[in-house]
Amino acid sequence: MFLGRERELLALEKMYDTPGFQMAVVYGRRRIGKTSLLNEFIKGKNSLYFPAEEVNDMLNLKKLSGLFAEKIGISPSPTYENWRDILSAICNKYNENRLVFIIDEYPYAANASGSLSSILQHLIDYEYKNTNIFLILCGSSVSFMENHVLGEKSPLFGRRTGQLKLGPLDYYDAAKFYPNISAADKVRYYAVVGGTPYYLSLINRDLSFEDNLNRLYFEITGYLFNEGTLLMKQEFREPANYNAVLQAIAAGHVSLNEIVQFTRQESNIVSKYLITLQELHFVERVIPFGANSLRGKTSQYRISENFLSFWYRYVFSVRAEIERGNGELYLDVATDNMSEYLGQIFEEICRQYLRRLNQKRELPFVAKSFGRWWGKDKAGNPQDIDVVVDSLNGKKLILGECKWRDNINQPQVLQTLAERAKIFSDYETEQWLFVKSGKTDNQAEKTITTDDLFI
Repeated sequence: MFLGRERELLALEKMYDTPGFQMAVVYGRRRIGKTSLLNEFIKGKNSLYFPAEEVNDMLNLKKLSGLFAEKIGISPSPTYENWRDILSAICNKYNENRLVFIIDEYPYAANASGSLSSILQHLIDYEYKNTNIFLILCGSSVSFMENHVLGEKSPLFGRRTGQLKLGPLDYYDAAKFYPNISAADKVRYYAVVGGTPYYLSLINRDLSFEDNLNRLYFEITGYLFNEGTLLMKQEFREPANYNAVLQAIAAGHVSLNEIVQFTRQESNIVSKYLITLQELHFVERVIPFGANSLRGKTSQYRISENFLSFWYRYVFSVRAEIERGNGELYLDVATDNMSEYLGQIFEEICRQYLRRLNQKRELPFVAKSFGRWWGKDKAGNPQDIDVVVDSLNGKKLILGECKWRDNINQPQVLQTLAERAKIFSDYETEQWLFVKSGKTDNQAEKTITTDDLFI
């Protein structure tokens, strides 16, 4: 079952329809849906798909030799002894006809053969560039793909004609994996599983939210029980300090000083960890609307992927107890204390909703940024606004308040939002209210319920 990724598919199709040699770099962390996307893309196309393995060089060459021989109808399969010979053979066979040639998990092949990238660079420059081959290099190691394929020091630098980094699906596309449940449960699933397609496919539609949460996270056989550990080990040789930083953020320690106090590491060391986590897109640095991005004092940090945020908040520190059979106890702790966690995810969902409206040109203006604001009013009192959308011309704002509660005093919330809007007196503002359910006669310019988010 292939769901979502319409824009990514369209991008690959546009490259495919462009005559001549094309080279795309497709990457993103494990289980994000790269292979599913590529398999969907090559349906009905002339293709050679080679999934490299974490084995020695000769075994990968033997595997590709067999796949190539099978494609062109040669039996028994000859084994090419080096990459230059087999890549050149593929080029000679398909120098005119369109061929999609995919090397999946390219880092495995390149790590086993230290010269592969250099060989490929030479062949692209002198052989492949005159063909109609569409070469796709795909990988799960984000750091390898960005540094050793796309980076300036890579032999392949400047050869790609397009790149595609896959991130998690947004709340709307994630909900396609569980279409026949309430809007509130769609929010809850997105908050705890996130937007990774494979994780979403593990949800059993016949079970309740709590039962799915238990079988995925709080049983020792649960697929997501130890998934965070595996992700960290894939990117870091020594993940302990990165784990501490992520655990701090998941627990609500979101400023640099708070993270330093939680981890008991030096500030400059924590800053380095945060930069690395941002480069790998595990963490996002957030600044209040209108603040100078070069000044770090107002920065906050959030975990970019909901699965990791939930795992570090509710599972990471109690894994040993779950292994001892106490998973149901910690499931109860998680479900009983999830309101605050869900509220933060609900705010991000509301910003994603507004991005979707912007793409469809259904906002009152074309937007250039989607964020939030916190600071002090003119009287020096701390204030915050959950959603701030800035217009392209910098003259208009949408200000939004998000409330993930069953019963709220909407008139009072709207009055508070109107007071906070006065902070932005230089802008023409429009106030939106996002609520879990229910509308009143005393409306904001726009009042959006959870059901509205999924229309």
